[in-house]
Amino acid sequence: MEYTEINIKLSEVNPFAEIVVARLNEIDFESYSEDENGVKAYVQSHLLKEDLVREILNDVSKTTELCFTINKVKQENWNKQWESNFAPVTINDKCVIRAHFHDEIPEIDYEIIITPKMSFGTGHHETTSLIMSEMFNLDFKEKSVLDMGCGTGVLAILASKLGASSLVGIDFDEWAVENSEENSTLNNVDNIDFIHGDADAVGDSKFKIILANINRNIILNDLETYVGAMEDKSEILFSGFFKEDVPLILDKSKQLGLQLVVLKNKNKWQMLHLKRA
Repeated sequence: MEYTEINIKLSEVNPFAEIVVARLNEIDFESYSEDENGVKAYVQSHLLKEDLVREILNDVSKTTELCFTINKVKQENWNKQWESNFAPVTINDKCVIRAHFHDEIPEIDYEIIITPKMSFGTGHHETTSLIMSEMFNLDFKEKSVLDMGCGTGVLAILASKLGASSLVGIDFDEWAVENSEENSTLNNVDNIDFIHGDADAVGDSKFKIILANINRNIILNDLETYVGAMEDKSEILFSGFFKEDVPLILDKSKQLGLQLVVLKNKNKWQMLHLKRA
């Protein structure tokens, strides 16, 4: 899957980086990287709506000075950039996510080895760490689990290590499915079925726990499918959205019979833990 990067340099990063991210999040952008100069936003190239991007950035430029470039992300450069920046990530002092070239950390309960290729999910991003942290508050033993938008497979791999009996990971990106399979092998996990597809791939399957680290638009569009795949007293963890998106997701969730367990946030990113009565 080819991605496009919008590199936006801002004269006033605060608060305008957050404004830019919120606006771009409405038009299929998936991930962002902020620094002292501005923000880089990433979208699948075939979903790029360049006219809308220019319109949004033109609106923002009326209140602060900015400039931007639009670049295709070369797949072969992804690992080089990742390997130069990736340090092990620790979740709740119980789980560490590391690369194969890092030293083992034997004193920690759970260790996950990840090679991300073009996929999202090393634990560095707030949305991944929010869900992984909350996973330690769930009972996965002998449970069936669905990981929607599995990326690197890191959530499904952790769920397996926490005792899940059967798992399905779904992603519309072929790179992600291939990467998830390789990462599960690296971690000696063999009970996850990774599928290339979207919410339609769920079919008639039912799950006790659903993990979905995806954007607001996909959540709202596919929420009914997720609820239909939940058994009684099933639980679902959502992340990949901002504070202003929470009322929209909660309202639709309530209509579909879900109850809020907890809402958490990390920086501007949010995580919802809901259950079906």
